[in-house]
Amino acid sequence: MPLPPSSLSLAADAIAAFLREGLDAAANHIEVTLGAPAGISPSEDQHRLNLFFYRFAPSGFESAVHPREVRHLRMYALLTAIAGDEGEVSAGENDLRLLGEVMRLFHETPILPPIEINGETVRVNAVMLPMSDEQLNQIWSTQGDASSRPSLVYEFSLVPLVPSERRVQPPVVGALGVEARPGLAAGAAFDGTLLQPLPRAVLVDLREPTWQPRLCWLHQGECALSLSLDVNSPAFAAFSPNVWVAGDATEELELVWELWRRGVGWRSAGAAIPATPFSAYLDPEQIPAAVPGTFPLELELPAELPA
Repeated sequence: MPLPPSSLSLAADAIAAFLREGLDAAANHIEVTLGAPAGISPSEDQHRLNLFFYRFAPSGFESAVHPREVRHLRMYALLTAIAGDEGEVSAGENDLRLLGEVMRLFHETPILPPIEINGETVRVNAVMLPMSDEQLNQIWSTQGDASSRPSLVYEFSLVPLVPSERRVQPPVVGALGVEARPGLAAGAAFDGTLLQPLPRAVLVDLREPTWQPRLCWLHQGECALSLSLDVNSPAFAAFSPNVWVAGDATEELELVWELWRRGVGWRSAGAAIPATPFSAYLDPEQIPAAVPGTFPLELELPAELPA
């Protein structure tokens, strides 16, 4: 009975599939294999490209990952050409042709197409690494009697290590506050009304390539960063979500609702909503006048919320 696929094997298979397609392996009689080079022998009918994943390392960005959260890894592979003679073209020249095409593929497409790994969609980055003669000799010295062949070394990052059981994220706290009373007997019970300070005015710096949009809720004439409503209240029954999006007015964004359910955690709800920023600034003291169909952005709740 074969072992079930793992995050690492799925990523390696996807990288091999990318090379097969890019090299047009079937038409060019190229076999792309996974495993140690010592187990791959030359073939008279096919050229062979072998991927030997010999090292795995943490991403370097995650210091403390919960055991039930996704962790990201870097995978290091030795890509070896094991080509054969083809007419007047020697096996040595075919090795160089094959490795040259591999370098071209990864140079033109360093970010590989999306890969689905146990529910996580990622795009792996391929980076060519220089290796000294000593490092290459160390790898080949572990391959028994196999003769060294022309090879490349690539780092593939970041590959998700997906746990079998995901952690359920807790709901977000709506607000925290402090109440002062002269005595416990003198105060009334908390009525559930949340008073929140207005957000600070911000100007999105569009000169930065990595600028991030800002958003606020427009509710009862105010601009709020968050809203807390009782789902059984008349206020929620009459609630109409309106938002002010700040950013580059020439760019189109997508807004996504998320819904929290017990035992499941946060999940996307409904389809992504296209949105165009109205302005580069967001100032709670200077809310622009309404422009029908343009400002504010009128949304709909994506699901019927349970009581």
